[in-house]
Amino acid sequence: MPGEKVTVEEITQDLINYLQRVKAGESFVIFQADQPIAKIISAKSEGISDAFDAFRSRIISEGIDLDSDEIFANVRDYTPTPEKPCW
Repeated sequence: MPGEKVTVEEITQDLINYLQRVKAGESFVIFQADQPIAKIISAKSEGISDAFDAFRSRIISEGIDLDSDEIFANVRDYTPTPEKPCW
């Protein structure tokens, strides 16, 4: 889990500074009671779907046949939904 570790208290005390640093490209993992609870990254950062699309394009161009259903069969989806919001 890359990113500088900060506590909820630290980020709350100096939020503007942390947001400016994120805008500059840094990322932070926020901890509460020694447990990671959130990660802040720049909105300009490459998302996982972008990284996957780039990987998939490279694999296809090299002629390798991968079954994404098989590869991702055990991957959990943590996308918030109305039934299970992120908070």
